[in-house]
Amino acid sequence: MNGTIKYTLVGSDEILKIFREFPEEGYRKPIIAGFKKAAIPVRKAIIQAIPSRIKAVKAAVKIKPSRRALALNVGIYAKNGVYVNSRGKKWDPFQLAYWFNYGTYANRSPEHNFVKKRNRMTADRKGGIHPDVFIDKAWNGSSARAKKELEKEWARQILKLCDKYGAT
Repeated sequence: MNGTIKYTLVGSDEILKIFREFPEEGYRKPIIAGFKKAAIPVRKAIIQAIPSRIKAVKAAVKIKPSRRALALNVGIYAKNGVYVNSRGKKWDPFQLAYWFNYGTYANRSPEHNFVKKRNRMTADRKGGIHPDVFIDKAWNGSSARAKKELEKEWARQILKLCDKYGAT
C-alpha cells in the first residue's frame, strides 16, 4: 500500500552476475520471468486475505512491472474498478483496501506510518474501521512460497540460456 516491502535473496548478486554475462535476452527477460512466477503466490494470498465485507476489491490486486528498476510490484492499485456500497456510494477499491488494512479514526494501525496525521475536524472521533493488516499477513504467509518459485524459475532460466549458448 503506502510502504514497500523489499525482499532480498541471499546469493542474488551471484545470480545477477550470471545473467549479466549473457546478451540482453539473458539478463532482463529471465529475471522478470522469475519475478512474475514469484508474484503469483503473493497475489493469490492477498486476494484470499481480503476481508469478506470488501471482496469486490480483489479486482484491484495487480502485478505490475516497475518503470524505474528491475523489479515487479504486487499490490492493490488505484483506479482499477469501482466498488458500490449498499447506499449506492461509489468508492475506489484502493481506498477501501487502505482503510480496511490500516484502519480509520481512533482505530488507526500503530504499526503503519501515516503520511498525514488526523485533521482537526476528525481528531476527536472515536471508533472507525479496525485495521486487519491483511496485506502484511498475506505477504508473511506467501513469502516463502514466492522465494521458492523465484529460485525454481531462475534455475530453469539459467539452464535454458546455458543450453542455448552452449555454456556450462
